[in-house]
Amino acid sequence: MSHAFQDWGAGASLAEVRSRLWSWMREGTEEGFLDHALALFRWQALHNAPYRAFLEAMRVRPEDISSLEDIPFLPVEVFKSHDVKSGAWEPKNVFRSSGTTQTISRAQHWMDDAGLAWYAQVSRLAWQAQWGGPVADWAWLGLLPGYIGREDASLLTMVADFMGQAGALEEGMLMHDHGELNARVTRHFEDPQSRPLMLFGVTWAILDWLDSLVNDRGWLDSVPWRHVTLIETGGMKGRGIEPIREEVHARIKAVLPDIHVASEYGMTEMMSQGYAKDGIHHTFPCWVRPLVREPRDPRSSALKHRVGRLDIVDLANVHSCAFLATGDAANLTPKGLMLLGRQDHSEVRGCSLLATP
Repeated sequence: MSHAFQDWGAGASLAEVRSRLWSWMREGTEEGFLDHALALFRWQALHNAPYRAFLEAMRVRPEDISSLEDIPFLPVEVFKSHDVKSGAWEPKNVFRSSGTTQTISRAQHWMDDAGLAWYAQVSRLAWQAQWGGPVADWAWLGLLPGYIGREDASLLTMVADFMGQAGALEEGMLMHDHGELNARVTRHFEDPQSRPLMLFGVTWAILDWLDSLVNDRGWLDSVPWRHVTLIETGGMKGRGIEPIREEVHARIKAVLPDIHVASEYGMTEMMSQGYAKDGIHHTFPCWVRPLVREPRDPRSSALKHRVGRLDIVDLANVHSCAFLATGDAANLTPKGLMLLGRQDHSEVRGCSLLATP
């Protein structure tokens, strides 16, 4: 039994567990990950009714689990049918999946009264851990139609918080107004001391924007694109055939050859995010661990350099469930996690899910 679990005890409150995890997360080291993962698993097995029922159905005794790969991972679809909560608290806020025109039901990720503040802390720390500086080191714009106006969208909540941390002087969230987006970019670089610019965009909206730029060579040549990073996420959301990620990036580079293209991986059921700074290979902060497994064997050993189904550990999911079985196809390589779209028969849903080549 891990030392961390002995310290927490079965009677530890959500606030106590969250505080202990935060102390370790801020250290930024993977040392201690397994201890914290096993501790949180055993605590959630006691305090999370849907997860406990899932473990019982699989005839798993938490006290018998001693390795990460032996932990049963809860299918994310359970967030559609159950309130996935760890601990006794009243739901105060919720993130809901965006869904598509084919979606019948939406995932719901409930949070306690400290949940939104926790999400902001975790998202900022995840960014700093992977990009090497606080979010205030960049300026921010968001091209996020389909999210704007939805207070229950986790992506919108995160980007809005980043803008606030950076001290944005005007609203940076844009819908379909490509002319206004171009004007914001121009105004930003009128200041010779301007910070590098991060443009967060949902994939289909980015492609629409690029189409509008093809005949605007004068404006394109006026922008120092080497100081702009475009972070694409969200896929097509049912607005056409899902292109492969390499195709999306090739279309971006054809119009904006000097821009830096990156990608974000997150989902409604997670508090944390991963980023592909090269646009392809996603890395994660020290409290997140992806595992790729055989699609038909949820308890199989983790695969490396082979395509399989993605399981993910997000220890920041203190209040819900930290051990999630996704429907995403992925390949774990030495450079990072390559996301390859949805597995066959899996529902199309948000955040960096592009089709397999």
